[in-house]
Amino acid sequence: MSPLIANDAVLAPLWRYWDTKRGRRRMPLRREIDPGEIPRLLPHLQLVDHVEGRGFRYRLCGSAIVQGYGFDATGKFTHEILSPARHAIASRHYALVFDTARPLYARNRYVQDSFLIVMITRIVLPLSLDGERVGVLLLGHSFASPTAEEQAPGLDGVIDTDEYEFLEGPPALSLVPPHRAAASR
Repeated sequence: MSPLIANDAVLAPLWRYWDTKRGRRRMPLRREIDPGEIPRLLPHLQLVDHVEGRGFRYRLCGSAIVQGYGFDATGKFTHEILSPARHAIASRHYALVFDTARPLYARNRYVQDSFLIVMITRIVLPLSLDGERVGVLLLGHSFASPTAEEQAPGLDGVIDTDEYEFLEGPPALSLVPPHRAAASR
């Protein structure tokens, strides 16, 4: 498994669970995800759906996500609660998974007053409602304090960064080269 998520206590077991549920298919069905099978992960999970003409909506946000962000986004659309820069990044990640049915790993820095507050790592996993198309996204979030290296000077004015990679294959993950894009200043 990739070192990016191999030691993560939330993302690694969520990836394995999702991969087991999908079997040889591109993605599992939403109804195959049983919260009773993954109770320890529930606080770190989020469900996102796409409402035609309105955008992406947070259907469910676990308690660790609410605590990590400082608010409950359940029932809200991304454009209602995120800054324009964060909305663009989140919408891009969600659209990529909806369009490709490929799981995605993403990592973002959150900076406030030129100080790196937290590193947020997530995986975005497609779920199907009909066995063919992506119908809803299952996200796992992991929050970590920045390392000394990550807290490097020169972050003035940076809202965050956008790093993402598609996850490939079963748990012995091979990752395509990362895409890194600096967010708006």
